[in-house]
Amino acid sequence: MSIDLSFVARFLPGLLAGTLITLELSGLAITAALTLGMVIALAALSGRKVMTLPAGAFVQCMRNTPLLVQLYLIYFGLGMIGLGLSAFLSGLIALTAQNAAYIAEIYRGGLQSVSRTQIEAGKALGMSRRDIFELIELPQAFMRVVPPLCNQFIQIIKDTSIVSAIAVGELMHQGKMLSERTAATYEIFIMVGLFYLVITSIVTFATRSFERRFAIAH
Repeated sequence: MSIDLSFVARFLPGLLAGTLITLELSGLAITAALTLGMVIALAALSGRKVMTLPAGAFVQCMRNTPLLVQLYLIYFGLGMIGLGLSAFLSGLIALTAQNAAYIAEIYRGGLQSVSRTQIEAGKALGMSRRDIFELIELPQAFMRVVPPLCNQFIQIIKDTSIVSAIAVGELMHQGKMLSERTAATYEIFIMVGLFYLVITSIVTFATRSFERRFAIAH
């Protein structure tokens, strides 16, 4: 089967428009998940049950239920009780909530991997808890969490395709509409796959470059 590139080129603007929405949704979800994930991780490590129990429950709930189910509950469930949100915002909340749970575990693992001996040495030198966190724990933990965070970023980008289920006009949704309209399923979804490959490759390259520069600087 041959690919009609001239035919695909006619629908490139639609795929590019979907890609912009994918990039917007991914960027917002990554930013929000990084922030919420840190809050959850610090709560889980606080040692106070009033914080650790809700944090643990959130992580277990989000990690052990499908993203599509969470998406439907937010989009359709809230709408049934009069709190309907736009498809884009519902997708953003679902992506943020699930990935924040995974990122919280990445943060927690990174922080717990720092040697207790170094922390105790910091205390012996009279350093405050904040100074120990910022000068000892955070730099070492950061280097250890960058690779798994890169993987999570890529997962978020790929997971944006799921929000096509509620008609968010991102890349996958645009591909579906073009496929249904033209019956050129083969050509269109090869292009969609290539678009995702380019985006994730750029993110991987950028993250690894940042990791190398940070390692050299420290």
